[in-house]
Amino acid sequence: MRGLGAVILVGVLMLQGCVIVAVGVVAAAAAGVTYTLTGVAEKTFNEPFDSVGDALQKALISLDIKTGNPRNIEKGGRVVKTEIEAFTRDTTIKIDIERVGDTATKVTVDASRNYLMRDKDTATQILNQTTDNLSKKS
Repeated sequence: MRGLGAVILVGVLMLQGCVIVAVGVVAAAAAGVTYTLTGVAEKTFNEPFDSVGDALQKALISLDIKTGNPRNIEKGGRVVKTEIEAFTRDTTIKIDIERVGDTATKVTVDASRNYLMRDKDTATQILNQTTDNLSKKS
């Protein structure tokens, strides 16, 4: 009988964890952040490429995230993508800013610890801060 009680307790605890994870996923989805199968966060902004890039840089500064030199990829004399490597004490972050159209820009944030574990919280926070910075601009 004692074993059955332990199984029920473990099951209840696991369900509570699922609820917490589900709430986090719903909150991120409400903010417009989606995740790839590998845990990379992405969001498409209805804003011009340069505006999103500026808002993202402000977000990284406010979060005290250090960056390396950005790498611009051009097509037809126009920057179509910027790749940024960023770092915290224990997290490596790869950020891509991609021009989708004149007023649409996609940002992908791949934050990982030890190259194995994805840090969705940091990635989501970068995208949420970028969103906040864009709304302050208006």
